[in-house]
Amino acid sequence: MQNVFEVDDNDVIYKDVVIIGNGPSGICLSYMLAGNWPYYTGEPHPGDDMLTARLRFCTIGNEECGDTLNDTNSDVTTNSRRQCSKSSVSKTQGGGLARSTRCKLECLSSGIEGRGGGRPLALLMDQLQHPCVDAGFDVASLLNWISADEHPEHRIVDHVVLGKGQPGGAWQSMDPNVLTISLSRWMSLPDLDLRHWEKLVEVEQLQKSVLAAESDVYARLEKLNVCKASSRVSMGTVAAYYKDYVRRKGLKQYFRCGTTVTSVRPNSDSPESKGEYNWIVDGYENKNGKRFRYRCKRAVLATGTTDLSNHLGILGENTNRKWVTHDLNDLETRLGCLVSEHGKDSTDKQIPPVLVIGAGLSAADAIMAARFRGIPVLHAFRNSLNEWGKQTAERITTSYDRLQWLPDSIYPEYHKVYEMMADGGTNYPLYKSLPGYTLVNLSENHEHGNISAKRTVTLSAPNGQLHTFQVSIAAILIGYKPDLSYLEDSGIGLGKFTDKPIDSKSNPIEIDDFTYEVINVPIKGLYALGPLVGNNFVRFVLGGALGILAHILCTTNT
Repeated sequence: MQNVFEVDDNDVIYKDVVIIGNGPSGICLSYMLAGNWPYYTGEPHPGDDMLTARLRFCTIGNEECGDTLNDTNSDVTTNSRRQCSKSSVSKTQGGGLARSTRCKLECLSSGIEGRGGGRPLALLMDQLQHPCVDAGFDVASLLNWISADEHPEHRIVDHVVLGKGQPGGAWQSMDPNVLTISLSRWMSLPDLDLRHWEKLVEVEQLQKSVLAAESDVYARLEKLNVCKASSRVSMGTVAAYYKDYVRRKGLKQYFRCGTTVTSVRPNSDSPESKGEYNWIVDGYENKNGKRFRYRCKRAVLATGTTDLSNHLGILGENTNRKWVTHDLNDLETRLGCLVSEHGKDSTDKQIPPVLVIGAGLSAADAIMAARFRGIPVLHAFRNSLNEWGKQTAERITTSYDRLQWLPDSIYPEYHKVYEMMADGGTNYPLYKSLPGYTLVNLSENHEHGNISAKRTVTLSAPNGQLHTFQVSIAAILIGYKPDLSYLEDSGIGLGKFTDKPIDSKSNPIEIDDFTYEVINVPIKGLYALGPLVGNNFVRFVLGGALGILAHILCTTNT
């Protein structure tokens, strides 16, 4: 629910753009709004000759698409073209993408296939930043990034990025020791490959060391450009990279960290009276509770989708918080306490099993964490094998299927969990799978003469029969959802299904594919990008940032 409060007009801060969320999406957009624009290098795309032809026609050839494309969204397209007609052709010279018209972006992204939620700009920028990455190739980017200092025509947009913690968003709160699913190159932000950053940090640390010989330092510097092959990295490394990226790219002046946004809403006053500052963003500083208010021409939602854990809504789920958890980090802490309570020499028969609900990567991590500590696991998950008799729209899509397709050479630990799930636990100690079982109740009973309570869970088998198990901990790891409490009705009404909450997979925020403007709002100027619109991987957030930047440049007179 929105928390709206009164603020004196003298304390209001005016900005062109306010970005809510300081994760990878917010960082990418801030980098581009700060005058760092992408340019096509002119090199051919190694796997798409048609894309190469379109790039050379639309950028190097300095051509505009005009009316050669059919308008499927005539109202939006016509308005955008009228607004963009004022931009001279010279502003798009030399392969620049930032001042692209809508028609040009439609032309460039036409026919590109891939993942990323199907957003055409997300796929286009991924193909330019990571050519042929899905084919396993490590090809140099087809983009050059030029700053406002290098190109005087680049416009710097006055903006601020608001975030609860340090730059990096949710990455700063993840377990730093867990490896990422994506390869390191996929996690990289514009103009600073994560692998190159690791080399930079390594050399800088070496230079600071008084024990390092001068010859060793120069030897390392010579090897700086030799990046290691792209591989999985720890989440702690990624979090440090995102935080340091903001510093190295000179973006700290735009970031206001340690804040909580309580309300994002359209201005109820007459738009003309506020100089087109049609959106109001309220919040407070986490340390001292000091309130602030921004009036802005455009507000961007980039808060991600991992703020709140999904719940089953069953009996005992919220009343037994001493042993029921929905968070992987919290589970690992509880597992450590459990081992300490029973002693290192305890056997699996002395410790009741841990119940894990879910078939995603968090559930797999939980299974590995428990078995590593010698604690038995009961694993209940929806069995997608039972879904094949249903219509496609009715089938359950689970991560059980995704685990199967993870190559064991890169993801050996997750492949092992998939084998355990498929085997049922017959050949794996400390593990028992319950495919198709549904958790229906969690309870705690105090027996006479026994201080400790007996914790039990009741599950329904696929045939409807109820089974009760004694457990030590119940971990319900069935995904996350965004915290959009700062929006009216928590964002309900902004998705494709207007009567359902926003969900990054089943009901992302409905946006224009080429401007990333939110469609279902009363006043223009609200944008969304990243997981909120279905672009669930870092490698795909660049397209949204380009779309927003291009639309801002195209619809302003300066």
